[in-house]
This record gives sequence, structure tokens and C-alpha cells, in this order.
Amino acid sequence: MSETGRKRRGWIYLVVIGLVTSTVGIVVGSMKTGGMCGSVFSPRSNVAALYDTLQGSFGGAAADCKESIAAAVVPTWILIVLGIVLVLAGIIVRSIGNNGPTFAAVASPSVATQIEDVSRLKEQGLVSDEEFEAKRAELLGRF
Repeated sequence: MSETGRKRRGWIYLVVIGLVTSTVGIVVGSMKTGGMCGSVFSPRSNVAALYDTLQGSFGGAAADCKESIAAAVVPTWILIVLGIVLVLAGIIVRSIGNNGPTFAAVASPSVATQIEDVSRLKEQGLVSDEEFEAKRAELLGRF
């Protein structure tokens, strides 16, 4: 693949990597943080609270669950936000690079060429002597 082709497709890599990163963040956020614990997106730890109640120790397992969920929140959201940023960067790169082909400005004919064109029109009888002199004076004024 040529260097130009890689540059043109670079935005696709950004979008794909961003989608994968966000998906990994969502999967990580959906996974339980422990055997009796919930996940980042569903932080309920009812089993841990029930276990604490049955054992007579209030807050042991449930507190551990809250800590493990809290520890998983930051990496989860970093992955999700990073993925979104990469997708947006890919879209921005695509939109900036999508200006299409650029065309060079068409050079206007020189004053001498324009005078020659009007002179030919005069020789063909399409322009009068007065019109020729007026146009020639105008063109020379630009020069």
C-alpha cells in the first residue's frame, strides 16, 4: 500500500481503535469486580451485604465490594472516553482530509494577450476602432 493510501485510510484506524477501546471499557464496566460484588454499571452488592448479615460482621464484604467497584470506575471510564475521543479524532481527520481535489488557480491571460485578442476581433470587424481603443486603454491602465 502506498504512503498516500495509508494516510487516506488512517482515519479508519482511529475509528476502529476507538470503537474497540470503548467496547473494552463497556465490557470491563459490566464485569463483576468480585464474587459477591456488582459491577461499575450495576454496583449492587446485595449478596455481600447478606453475607455480612449472616456472619454478624456488618460492612466487611460489602465494604470490600464498594472499594473494588470504586477502583474499577476510573479505568472503565478512561477506556470509554478514550475510545470516544479516538472516534471523534478519526471523524475530524476524515472531514479535514475530505476537501476533495484542489485545483490550481487559472491564470488570467496577460494584458498583451488580451490586447491581441481584441485586435483580432477588430480585424474581423466585430469591434469598432473606438471600442478597440477604449478596451486597449483600459487594459493598459491595469498594467
